Amino acid sequence: MAIEPKNFQLEGKVEGFLSERALTEHRDVLYKGYVTQYNNIQAALEKADVSKANPHFSEWGELKRRETWAHNGVILHEWYFENIGGAGTKPGARASKLIQRDFGSLDNFKAQLLGGGKVAPVGWAVWAYSLLDQKTHVYVVEQHQNHTPWGAIPLLILDEFEHAYFLDYATKRPDYLNKFWDNVNWDAVEKRAEQWLAPMGQ
Repeated sequence: MAIEPKNFQLEGKVEGFLSERALTEHRDVLYKGYVTQYNNIQAALEKADVSKANPHFSEWGELKRRETWAHNGVILHEWYFENIGGAGTKPGARASKLIQRDFGSLDNFKAQLLGGGKVAPVGWAVWAYSLLDQKTHVYVVEQHQNHTPWGAIPLLILDEFEHAYFLDYATKRPDYLNKFWDNVNWDAVEKRAEQWLAPMGQ
């Protein structure tokens, strides 16, 4: 079954952070393009001949390689749009507890998150809870499917690809990162922590 793009009503919620043009290009063109490509890949996989798969080149093999790119491109963008547009909100009780426990302070967590946004030429900074050590970490995820830790439950997503900021900030990436911080929707972050971590006692 094909997936449908979600509707993120961010108009009026990201003023001073993202322009209408940047929001439209990012949400209505690029994100929806990932949804289309994911659906195209799934449809093509239904017809591709898995018996011809090999480590060098095959239609099925290339589709499977790009499947992860498209899948992560869709869901990371959805989580990103969910956790912006919250200017004025503050970390909730559960998020605050995790930040204090794993980073020592909100200021240190901010430095780690925005620092993660400066490390990779392109990609994402993702604050997530690890099932490996039962702590939260800021992960740097390059190219959607690269450096993605298995067993990590996402809480806060920062898109640092150039398409996320270049129309409004050009090469001033730090300005975008600081504006992102000011526009985090902490209510969405708290909801994820409640939904995904509370059942585990975190």
